[in-house]
Amino acid sequence: MGTLGSLGTTGGERSARVFERWLEPEAVPRVTGQLSCAMVRKSGSLSEAELVEGLGREVVRNYVRPDELAAIFDDLSIPAVADHLRRNKFPSTVMIRHGDFGEIVAGAHYRLVARWCVPILKLRYKQRPEQAIQGADVLAFRFLEDPPVIGVVEVKTRATRKRQLGEEAHESLEKVLGRLNESLTFVLARCSERQQQFLVSQLGSLLRDPDHPVVARHMVFVHDTDAWEDDVVDLLVEKVTDPTELMVVKIDGLQGFVSRVFGAAESAFSQPMSEPNETA
Repeated sequence: MGTLGSLGTTGGERSARVFERWLEPEAVPRVTGQLSCAMVRKSGSLSEAELVEGLGREVVRNYVRPDELAAIFDDLSIPAVADHLRRNKFPSTVMIRHGDFGEIVAGAHYRLVARWCVPILKLRYKQRPEQAIQGADVLAFRFLEDPPVIGVVEVKTRATRKRQLGEEAHESLEKVLGRLNESLTFVLARCSERQQQFLVSQLGSLLRDPDHPVVARHMVFVHDTDAWEDDVVDLLVEKVTDPTELMVVKIDGLQGFVSRVFGAAESAFSQPMSEPNETA
């Protein structure tokens, strides 16, 4: 697999190219009501090796702060870094890995492809690899629109079929929306720690006047292709009463694919990271 290389500006640009080329739209069943739906799957414009390496780079970026490994390893030796990531950063439980992978894919889509502002990479703030961080899976913003828009994204990742997936996602999204200020406060605190004053000011304004922004409901399902059935969408349509955007990302052999991506992430890299552009 080779090294993952620098995760700084050049790495961020490469990640953007990977995500722009990875997925292409496919036909969507007719959906009525308040739900809009898009389905995407691998486009074929990237080789498997390019895709796995690019996603592996994005996995590392999501878990590790820019200067963290350089502070621990003077020489960033490949075996030592790989072992550190495996033991201290990456979850070993399949269910947690799948959930984290779905959040990484969703966050990168909104950040790199849809060009929303995603102020933080949430997985960096785990205290333990198997820990789940409460709140919105992904918060994305369009601060410069009038009124500003908060995109609240609920992510579900499944390698096996579950007919009630959409209903569960809808219930989870409603719970997060009911406690949205907690998620906004978490993001504001992280931006304040990094002294990102523009973001702190914008987030503070949203918290002071919660009725001013538009809240946009989003769902992302990262799903094994063979296990997917469109009746998941049919059942979700019956639940959705507010405008909601759904994107279904279909991946062939999802479980094995996630395993290969994390394997690429565990391969160490030879240069210290610089700060990625999280708020593209």
